Amino acid sequence: MGWLFPLSLLILGLLIIVLDMMVTAFITPIGVALAVLGILLGLGLNFEESFTVALIASVLSYIIVGRYIRRDVKDIGVKKYTFELKGKRGRVVEKGKEYYIVELEGDRWIALSDEELNVGDIVKVIDVDGVKLIVKKVPK
Repeated sequence: MGWLFPLSLLILGLLIIVLDMMVTAFITPIGVALAVLGILLGLGLNFEESFTVALIASVLSYIIVGRYIRRDVKDIGVKKYTFELKGKRGRVVEKGKEYYIVELEGDRWIALSDEELNVGDIVKVIDVDGVKLIVKKVPK
């Protein structure tokens, strides 16, 4: 089979593991499976045996990494659900043709308003429509 295919699998597996560290995905088991498959094929094992061991390594990495992630993630107690945004105040940071961008508690939201708003205006959330805020200008 040569050395190029096993080396390619090993490199691809390691790249997937590194990519998983940078994005919010859970693809480490796939990277582990490809890396193990590449190593075993490079050592001269046949494909069926290598594939079986790679699958077992993938399942084990899923169990180990999954438990680590579950244990490591903690609720910090800050609730940011849309139904709790009613009554909160934010600031208009951008004005579009039919919408505004409002900064509220450090997050940016698409906002709609019946009245004309300008960048810098302080607004109050009067309702939430899906992921859009319905806002009203707070008088100065």
